[in-house]
Amino acid sequence: MTYDAAISRPVPASALIPTLLKLIEVVEEENAVLVERRITHHAGFTDRKNHCLRELMAAQRLEEPHCTANACRSLLQRLSEALRENSALLKLHIGAVGELSDIIIGGLRDADSDGTYSRSRYSLR
Repeated sequence: MTYDAAISRPVPASALIPTLLKLIEVVEEENAVLVERRITHHAGFTDRKNHCLRELMAAQRLEEPHCTANACRSLLQRLSEALRENSALLKLHIGAVGELSDIIIGGLRDADSDGTYSRSRYSLR
């Protein structure tokens, strides 16, 4: 239990703390993988983040709002920073995947072909 001078009473340990810590851990792990360019499959991180968010919503229903804000303020700030970084890294990653896709598509269009598998050949019919 911690003490909050603003409400002049002890604040019980929040049920959100373990869930927030778990979510922060997942987001920070994904950030590290993205920074190190080791990511090959996003589904695992997406599933883990979704699971943490469901747990967070369930824990939040059990909390009193003033207790939650006071007990979890530093964790919420840390989560916010991690999510900001995550958003920026994912945007870079998605942009790079889009550029790579454009290069591949451009190469396929420019490749010499006899038209056997060309879409344009079939679209004329």
